[in-house]
Parts: sequence; structure tokens; C-alpha cells
Amino acid sequence: MKISIIGDSCTDLTPALARVLGVSIAPLKIKVGDAVQHVDDGSLDTVQLIREMKACRTSPTTACPSPDEYAARMRECEACFVITLSSKLSGSYNAACVARDMVLEDEPGKKIAVLDSESAAAGQTLIALTLRRLIDEELEFDKIERRIRAFIAPMRTRFVLEDLSNLIKNGRISKMAGFVGTMLNLRPLMADNGHGEITCLEKIRGTANAMHRLVERVAEETASDEPDSLTLVLSYCNCPERAAALKKDFLAKCRALREVVMVPTGGISTVYAFDGGVVIAF
Repeated sequence: MKISIIGDSCTDLTPALARVLGVSIAPLKIKVGDAVQHVDDGSLDTVQLIREMKACRTSPTTACPSPDEYAARMRECEACFVITLSSKLSGSYNAACVARDMVLEDEPGKKIAVLDSESAAAGQTLIALTLRRLIDEELEFDKIERRIRAFIAPMRTRFVLEDLSNLIKNGRISKMAGFVGTMLNLRPLMADNGHGEITCLEKIRGTANAMHRLVERVAEETASDEPDSLTLVLSYCNCPERAAALKKDFLAKCRALREVVMVPTGGISTVYAFDGGVVIAF
């Protein structure tokens, strides 16, 4: 039985990495202002998207794949895992669940597992990397499902953004957090709360200090893990030099990290991370 991977387009992957991992992308849609709409299908120019967002007075809006779009991809697979944005942040997970039920009504023997990443961006990428490794081990579908769900539960997502405005306008974080960051030049070190919602861990003055603290936090949180045992994924929005410096620091200061995989943000991640933002998962 061939097992496939489907991810919504908040799974940050370059086209080359998507091919290597065998991930089929179900694109979300992005609307900037009244006229500009993009399909986040991997061909989107994210630098141009950033320009459009900066020039627009209103916040961009996003729309998840429809159940029919998910179902079409599921029907092409013998068996599949579907990786979605946190169900607390998007309707993507619910749409995929509806699609799964539609397909199983016609093909009750098909194996389909929908995975709520309880994360986004780098977190979804890390799940895709782990799934590919488990599939390549030729494990049975049910065993892979048990192991990947056990992997997702303790997975940690951390991020630092220079601009919180899109998260605030779309209701992902409170206005007070954004006000504090704007008025006092504080950079909140943000995280998932263990259930797919966004929370603030610390408020740090200045971007450089926030990046330094991000590395320190990972070193502290992984101190009890075996050396060279973990993969960290780093999604970066239009800041490759910052990402490269972070990767070097992570590997130098976090002994538990075996590797750091860097990926540029796709369209949806760019909407929320915005210019200069970084998202990590481990």
C-alpha cells in the first residue's frame, strides 16, 4: 500500500523539498484589499506579497481549502495522511475532516488520517519530515498514525515577529500584546500553548535580543534530551541572513539538535509572520 502525504499550504516547503518528501499541497487563498487574490500554490512571490500587504490599509484575509479540494486529493491516494494548520487558527482541519468522511462514504476501506498540527508553518514542516521517515521505514499505516500523533503532542512551536499587526487584526492574538510591542519596542517571544493556540512566553526589548533569547530558550527546553537527537525546523520570512545566523547559533548552543532545516515561509505563513519574522518547531 502506497502511503501519501497531503499538506495545506501553511506547510512551509520549497518545491524541491515537497518533491523529496512527496507532499501534495492543498492551497489556501489570500486576499489583499478588494482586488488582489492569490492562490498559495507554491508559485506565489512572497516578496511581492509583502509589498502588497505593506501598501494596503486593511489586513489580508485567508481562506482554507474546501472539502471538495481536499477530497479530490484524497481520492487519488491509496492511503494518506493530511497535515493541517492548527484547528484553533483555521478551518483547514475541519474542511479536511469533512472531506475524509465524504471519501470514506464511497470508499470505506481507504486509510485516511487527518492530523491537526496544533501548530503552523515550521511545525507542519517538521511533521511532514517525520512522516516521510516513518513511511520510508515501511511501517503499517496504523502504527505510523499512532507514532505521528504521539510526536505531535509534545512538539513545541516558538516564534518572534517584528510586526504583529496581521495576527492582531485577524484575531490570533490580543490587541494589548500588539500595543505593548509597538509602543515600547518589545518583541514578544510567542509560542503554542500546547493546544494549538498562541501565547506569549516573554517580552524582550529589541529584535536582536529576542533572537538571542529564542536560542537560549531552545537550549534550556532541550537540555534533558539526548545529544544529537532532535530536528529543528526554522521558517523565515524574507530574512535569510537572520535565519542563517540563528541556525549557526542553534547548532552551537543546543546540544540536543542533530540538524536545523531552514525553509522560507510560503504565502500563508508570510501573511502572519510578515517581513523579518521567524518561526521554529522542534
